[in-house]
Amino acid sequence: MDGDGKATGVDARLHSRLTHEPLSLDAAWSFVAHPAAGGVVVFAGTVRDNAEGRAVSGLTYEAWQERAEAQLAALAHDVAARFGVRAVWLEHRTGALAIGESAVVVAVSAAHRDAAFGAARYGIDSLKAGVPIWKREHWSDGGVHWPGTD
Repeated sequence: MDGDGKATGVDARLHSRLTHEPLSLDAAWSFVAHPAAGGVVVFAGTVRDNAEGRAVSGLTYEAWQERAEAQLAALAHDVAARFGVRAVWLEHRTGALAIGESAVVVAVSAAHRDAAFGAARYGIDSLKAGVPIWKREHWSDGGVHWPGTD
């Protein structure tokens, strides 16, 4: 299976990528659009200006590149197999991100909205729980914090 092709045993278009480049909601929408899909869900996780009650000036994401890319591809396949969706798009940024930038985009299309919402929720939850991507928060006062290391 490649980043934009069909996976063996799954009749769905799959895309997964880890990148330093800005993420495109339009590209995600275009990829998952399908004439047989009655539900399309596009989720973007964006950098917010606060965390744990402190002002944040930005984030930096780091990843174990080879492992993260392999796990993203496997997750796209898993989402398609579990939910019977038409297409799956998973992308996550690495590097420095400013407030308001998209850090992650999960998009799916399915025949019905229940499957589309379920697949998108499962995709983002599984990505955050299992793919080796780490976030460093940069506080506005100059400090930094690695969530989950306290």
